[in-house]
This record gives sequence, structure tokens and C-alpha cells, in this order.
Amino acid sequence: MGVLTIGAGAADSPAQASIPARERLGWIQKYEIPPGSMATALNTFAYVSGLHIAYDARVTERLTTSGLDGAFSTKDGLDRLLRGSGLAYRFADNGRSVSIVLAQNDTGVRTDASGATALPTIDVGREARSERGAAGVRGPGDRATGYSAPSATSALKTDTPILQTPVAVQVVTRQTMDDQQAISIQEALTTNASSVSQNPSASTYDSFNIRGFSTNYGVYRNNLRRHLVSTLDTSNLQSVEILKGPAGMLYGRVEPGGIIDLVVKRPLETPYYSFQEQAGSFGMTRTSVDATGPLTPDRTWLYRISGNFMHADSYIDYANSQNVFIAPTITFHPDEQFRLNVDAEFQDSILVDVYQTIPAIGTRPASVPISRYLQDPAVTANNPTRHTRELIGYDWTFAFDKDWSLTNRLLYEYGYHGVTTTYFGSINEATGDATRRLFMTPTYVGSLSTNLDLKGKFETGPLRHDLLVGGDFFTENQDQYNGYLGVSPYVKSINIYAPVYGSGVPYKPTPNAFTYARENWKGLYLQDMISAFDDRAHLLLGGRYDWADAVNSFSSVSYVSAKNAAVTIYNEAFSPRIGLSIQPFPWLSFYGNYSQSFGANNGVTGGNIPLAPQRARQWEGGVKAEFFDKRLTATFAYYDITKTNIPTPDPLNPRFSTLIGEAESEGVEFDLTGRLDDNWSVIGNFSHDYAVVTKDNNKANIGRRLPSAPLNAGNLWLKYDAHGAFEGLSLGGGVSIVGSMQGDTANDFQLPDYTLVNAMASYRFEVEGAAVTAQLNVKNLTDAIYYPASLNRTTITVGAPRTVLGSIRVEF
Repeated sequence: MGVLTIGAGAADSPAQASIPARERLGWIQKYEIPPGSMATALNTFAYVSGLHIAYDARVTERLTTSGLDGAFSTKDGLDRLLRGSGLAYRFADNGRSVSIVLAQNDTGVRTDASGATALPTIDVGREARSERGAAGVRGPGDRATGYSAPSATSALKTDTPILQTPVAVQVVTRQTMDDQQAISIQEALTTNASSVSQNPSASTYDSFNIRGFSTNYGVYRNNLRRHLVSTLDTSNLQSVEILKGPAGMLYGRVEPGGIIDLVVKRPLETPYYSFQEQAGSFGMTRTSVDATGPLTPDRTWLYRISGNFMHADSYIDYANSQNVFIAPTITFHPDEQFRLNVDAEFQDSILVDVYQTIPAIGTRPASVPISRYLQDPAVTANNPTRHTRELIGYDWTFAFDKDWSLTNRLLYEYGYHGVTTTYFGSINEATGDATRRLFMTPTYVGSLSTNLDLKGKFETGPLRHDLLVGGDFFTENQDQYNGYLGVSPYVKSINIYAPVYGSGVPYKPTPNAFTYARENWKGLYLQDMISAFDDRAHLLLGGRYDWADAVNSFSSVSYVSAKNAAVTIYNEAFSPRIGLSIQPFPWLSFYGNYSQSFGANNGVTGGNIPLAPQRARQWEGGVKAEFFDKRLTATFAYYDITKTNIPTPDPLNPRFSTLIGEAESEGVEFDLTGRLDDNWSVIGNFSHDYAVVTKDNNKANIGRRLPSAPLNAGNLWLKYDAHGAFEGLSLGGGVSIVGSMQGDTANDFQLPDYTLVNAMASYRFEVEGAAVTAQLNVKNLTDAIYYPASLNRTTITVGAPRTVLGSIRVEF
């Protein structure tokens, strides 16, 4: 029989060698095997358990597993890994070897390999060479993940399969980012998941719209909140998860559209090294490295380090940018029960406003070249914007046994955001003459986020429970000491059709903008996923209670004045979530959920009375399906979100607010990701989102659509991986169609619909044992002019023109 035998890495002791096979089945050990390739999972299982596992590579080549995370007996572990694969296992007489066989040739779990039908002869190198991105497959460096993911931890903070999860969640995988050469988080998200679009605030901080509502700068990292982060890089990311709808039950005070959770790369036991050089349009160059492996012979200590250096000019006159990013990680794994990861990040970005904005003329964006710089290089080039951040964090997990574990995470981040830009004060739409103002905000932000999660599995009669009990804490300090905001004699008027810039004299204005802001919140949450009827019905029950206090004070005199004028606002609230998933067939589920969330504080009224927090509720229902042996996944969802307590200007004192505002977002969305067959992979999505104002002090606003929220949007990306004589060649292409959007809350101008076409080609080959990949991507192939977002009539974001990006990657 042609089989591949996997050495476990350590010989049995005499005592172990004498243990009968049946007793070995009951051994309990800790496993952390990610979802993915069946062959890779079996290799890892063999190493941890000390067993020798024999299997046929051609049988396992296209198979995937949902992975194994926790303490399991040998029997339970193998049962879980092979579940739904059509494979079974048998122990040999010596109790140290396991044969993986086709289930139809087996009559059950046995302790010997007799009676197994001979499997075909294998090609031992085939598994190593085959990295065609089957669903969940992880090649060298965990890069070849495919386009679909079997689970997403952000949804429930557990490893529950997406098919059984009664909420909408999408995952942008590592291979998706690599195939599309997505350097920024924005590039990774806006075409690869439904109902996600660029937020106009993205010119300063990373922010998105999900289901019509802004994420309000809230981006999570491994389940921990971050705030006011900018120019986030994808170098050290394994995936990006989008949890849609109000997520307050698990994550506290978040916006109702959903959250973005960044899942970082983890150290690997197998050494891996990658070097990539990229070069593209407008003088862009980027050098990236990724290295991982064991630090000690026993693999107790592991490391990983990712980073890059990038410099680019721009299609916009005078604009340029530079970015340095490095992210090391150390893992300590002394035994089967405990694992500790310690992370650090450093990033330094310097730029001369690379985000082009133009005003509206009439009901459309002004007709000016997209390369035209409408700020003043005399100010911005002499005072470039700078973002620096330093991050350190950890997470550890201790498994008490195969059913119970405790996890603690902590993240501390300190950042400086020195933003220098000019903006329009007013514009004569007939002549194009515009007044401008100066915006200089040296802001220092420090935040700490931590949580503690106890997870357990138990049964009560016919019911199986997946329990989560936890608490979290977040605190942030934000200080602006010497900002400037307003009219400046050095920032003169400009004509948008015939601009004349300033003299180039460096300008340091007298500060007139000082901010003192503090935010603290803590929460306790409880969640139970109850499964019944042979794992076909899953009821989700959860609730959270939050306590929060915040202050945000501004002064034009001094920082001390801002601090002395601060008023602390206290809020507390309960946020429930209930969901139900029904699986009539293993590949199909119907789900629904109801959830509420607790939003940000809104300040005070004219009488210095704190405003109630924003609240939101959602009804959602849909269908999920898996096809072609789980290689292709699909989700269809209907949702209805209402956000209340939105502040609107007080008619008696416009400097303050009252709570009359309300908005509703109702829509449907569809996502399709994975493999159609051995050659074709697909990412497709569509969203229809009707997001409108339903209450407002200004009655004229009622019924108007929310800005930068397209009514309809769709994306399709296809990739072909060649086999046979053209093995290693991949060709891909995509199209994005976005409907027209309203430019502001008054709905008095529109951003026109647009279509973008993207393409890629890559070829992978070997040179002296190293894998080399040459790749070329063309973004916006037709050079379309488009406007993806708008803040108001004077701040419309311009999309990038045709961009060519080539790369060479060497891996070994």
C-alpha cells in the first residue's frame, strides 16, 4: 500500500511503547490545529501526539478539516479532524501507528490496519507542491488559505463553524489579500465583502461604513478594541473579519453597522522565510519580509517577524508618502495546556496629504483634473502629516481539559497623529473661487484594552452547551495641546480651475485648538450556544452589561482651560442578543437573530445636561450554504437596523444638541466565496441598502438617504489556477459596480455611479529549492474617474486612477 508515514518527532519511551492501543485512544493532550488542509492537520496531530500516521496523499489532497482547538483524547481528536471527510482511522498492533483509510472500506475504529483496501500509490512531493488555494488550505507561511474560511472567532469568540453561527460574518483571507496585492485595510475590505464601503473620514483615520453606518474609527485586533488608528498595513495579518450588525453584546460600545477585527499572523513550528519586492505606478516601491520558526529545538519557543518599508509619490500633484512598519511576535508553548503570544508593533507614516478632496458644484463633484492639488503645498509640504504608533500586547490560553479553557488578552497602544491639511470654508460655484482654512492637530492618543474569557462545553440531557463568560475593560486618553483650526493669513483663497499656491514660507500659527478627552468603559457578558437534535439546531442566548464614563472638552485658549471645563458623562446599559440556526442538511442552514447595542456618548445639552447614549437594535435573518465539500460558501441575509438618540442641533442653541435624530438601514446582501472546481476560485457579493433619516429636528431631512451609502453595489472576482503543463500560472480579474450615493445629509448633490475593473497575473516556479512568484496587478484598468465617499459639499474623496503594481516574492 502506498502511504506517506509522518514521524512524530520523538520516539516513545519504554513505558509509552507498552501502552495498548485502546488506552492510547484515551490519552488527552492539548491541540491547536487551525482549519485547513487535512494533510497539514494530520501532520500536526502526529507531531503533538507522538503517533505515526499513514495516509494516501491523493485521498487527502482536496480535503479540509475544521481544525482542533483544545484538550482532546486521541480518539476524540481524530474523530473531530476526520468528521465529514469520508475517512476513518485504524490503530496498528504496536499501538504507535495509525492508518487513515476510506470509510467505505472500514467497519469502524479499530486497533489494527488489517482489512484495509490498498490505496493508490502516492506522489510524496505532491502535497508540498499543491498550493492551489482549496478552502482552508494553508501552504508555507500559512499563505495559501483559499478565499473562504470555515470559522470566524469574532462572531461568537469561539471556533463555531460559520454555517452554525446565527449572525452574518465575512472573512477576507490572506490569499485574497495576496492575490489582489491589497496593501491597506481599505483595499482589503471594500470589494471583498458585501455592505462595506469607504468612509469619508478615511483621509485621516481608518474608518468604514458597514450597512450604511460608520464604524466611527473602531477597529479591533484579535477581539480587542483600538481607536484612532491610521494607515493600517496588511503585512502581519492572517485575515480580516467583518462582523455585521450590532455587536455590543460581545464588544461593548460599538456602532450598529458592525465591527472590523484584524487577525494577526502567528508563529509557526515549521521555518518559513519570505521576501517580497513591489514596484508600481507613481514611483511606488515596497519591500516586505516575513520570517517564522522555532527558537529552541523542542519548539517550546517560536517567533515571527513581519514588516515593510514603502515610499510612493502620487497621482496628485505635490503629494507623497512613506511608511515603516515592523511587527515581531514571540510564542511560548511549554506544554499541551498553555500557550502565550506576545506581540509588538511599530509604525511611522509621513505623508503630504495623499487623499485628494474636491468640492461639489451644483449637484455633482467639480469638473477638475483628479491630479489637481487644491490644498496649499506651502503649508502641507513644510508641515507634513505624521502618524506614529507603538503597540505591545499579549494573549494566553490555559486549557483545564478538553472542554474548559481560560483566555486573557491585553493590548496597549500609544500614537501620535500630527495632521496638517487645509479645507474649504466657502466656494463661489459660479467662479470657482474658494476660501480656505487651516487644520493642524497634533494629537496624542494612548489606549489600553483587555478581556478575560472563560469557555466551556458541557451537556444537560439532550442539550449540548458552548458557554462563554467574560469581561473586558477599555480606557483611552486623547490630548491635543497645540492645534490650530480656522482662518489663517498664510492660507489664502484659491480658484479651483486655476490654482495659485502660497509663497512656500513655513508657517507655525499661534495655537487655538486644545482638546482634553477621556473614555473608560467596562462590561460583563454571558453567552450560551445550545445545540440539539443531532447538532441540527443551535440557539444562541447572550447578554452584556456596560458601565461607561467619558469626557470630551475643547478650548481655544489652552489645554488647561479645556481640562478645567470638562464634564464627565456616565452611562450604563444592557445589550442582549438572541439567535437561532437550523440545519436541515449538513450543507444548509437557516438563521435569524435579534440584537441591541450601546453607542457612544453624545455630549451635553445647552443646559449642561448629559445626553443619553446612542442605542440601536437589529432584526436579521438569512440562509447559509456550503457546496463542493465545503470549498464554496454562500450567505444571504436580510437586516433591519434602527439607530436612535442621534444628536441633532438644538434649534434654540445650535452650538449644542438635542436627541431627536433617528436613522434606519434596511437591506439585503449576498456573499459567495471559495472554489468552484480545481481551477476556478470566486469572490462575489451584492448589497441593497436603503439607509435613511427617520427623525430629525429639521423635518426636511426625514426620508433623506444617509451619505456615502450606495443603494446598490456588487463585486465579482474570479481566478483561474492552471494545472498540467502550465502549473504555477494564475490569472484573475474582477469588476466592481457601485450605484450613486448622496453626498451629504441634505441630499443636495450626488456621487455618480461607477464601475471598476481589476486584473492580475502571476506565475510561481522554483529556483534551487525556493519558491518564486512573479505577479502583476492592474487596478482600475479602464482608468475610470470615480468618487467613493463624501463628507459634505466641500470634501469629496477622489478615487485613484489606473494603477499598475508588480512584485517578486521569494519563499523558502
